[in-house]
Amino acid sequence: MLGDLPTYITQALAQNQDLLPRNPQLASQLQAKIAMLQMPSLAADIRSASRWVESQARSRDGRSIPIVLIYPLESMRAEASLAVQTVEPVLPALETFYDRAFPTSVVRVWCGFVMGNTGGGGTIYTEDRLTYESRTGADRLPYDAILTHELGHTYMPNEALNQFVELYVYNLIRTGSNDPQQWVFTRSWRPGLSSNTGSAALLDVRQIIGNDAMLRAYRAIYPLQPAYGQPLSAAVVQAFLTQVPTPLQTQVSSKLATIIA
Repeated sequence: MLGDLPTYITQALAQNQDLLPRNPQLASQLQAKIAMLQMPSLAADIRSASRWVESQARSRDGRSIPIVLIYPLESMRAEASLAVQTVEPVLPALETFYDRAFPTSVVRVWCGFVMGNTGGGGTIYTEDRLTYESRTGADRLPYDAILTHELGHTYMPNEALNQFVELYVYNLIRTGSNDPQQWVFTRSWRPGLSSNTGSAALLDVRQIIGNDAMLRAYRAIYPLQPAYGQPLSAAVVQAFLTQVPTPLQTQVSSKLATIIA
């Protein structure tokens, strides 16, 4: 990651500059990021001040998987350590959910360089907690759920399907329960509404078919890698429905039809 640092700073600068004209309400935060990334000494400062945190996640198969997080400013040191601690239990929880070993040998986190959050392939690109919480309201997605979500994209490209996994893992770690009725955060889900779409519809599906069938359905569709930003293909829907009792398939199929992102 240190070797990639100059290139990544250039990429992050371009990303923030691209966001600026399209997000006038975030101008002050974006301009602060841009100014930081334009500092000629930034890469050298990160190296000299050892602005990174390292930890280990314990895989279900006994592997010790490194988690490495690099951050740009000294003021982010405490929250960087907290972010790494947040990610540690997420990795084995994802392995259990999908019943598959984590598909990369290391988790890389770039924290605080950009506005917004993306992830996949064992890498997370996330804004820092302070910036995120200062620009969002009380109904925001919890920052720890964002980290869970972006690591979850290592397994699942589709956004709505991954949002369900985010909620499942985030709440399981905090409550010990796999029952959405017991969870502390559900993205404002209102059970059973005909208007529910996306992750809310998937929460409805979980309530219709139960936890064990939901896990089997996700494990069945995983090899098909449902795409980001697209409706579920007929093959994905069929693979999901193979794990659903026949009398419930029509009801579940109508919920799956709302997954369009």
